[in-house]
Amino acid sequence: MNATPKQWTVKIVSPPAGPLAVLRNGVPLPAQIDPGFTSPVEVLLVSIGTCFALSCYAAFADQGLKRVGFEVSVTGRKAPVPPSRLADIEVEATFDASLPLAEAQTLTALAKQLCTVTNVAKPA
Repeated sequence: MNATPKQWTVKIVSPPAGPLAVLRNGVPLPAQIDPGFTSPVEVLLVSIGTCFALSCYAAFADQGLKRVGFEVSVTGRKAPVPPSRLADIEVEATFDASLPLAEAQTLTALAKQLCTVTNVAKPA
């Protein structure tokens, strides 16, 4: 039997102005960490997503651009075989269509460099 591995997805939504919203399935993620509420895996994904979103804020400022609305979607997939762990984590940023593609690519590259949570040193 070849079952699809479990996965978790959170979205960090940034309006053009104002605070970030953290969503799961389109509704705010509960602050309570407990079975049936928010899982530790989701907390990890939120940390990744919010750090990347705040790094996007810094990238907008660094490039002298006015912030537009954007979303950061973070998905973690459980490894299909033991031990219990995440096999991979995917981060995707989607910017408002008013932002030209070249600027979105520049912002994303800069945010990747600035994000303390995901910008880890590579083994030598």
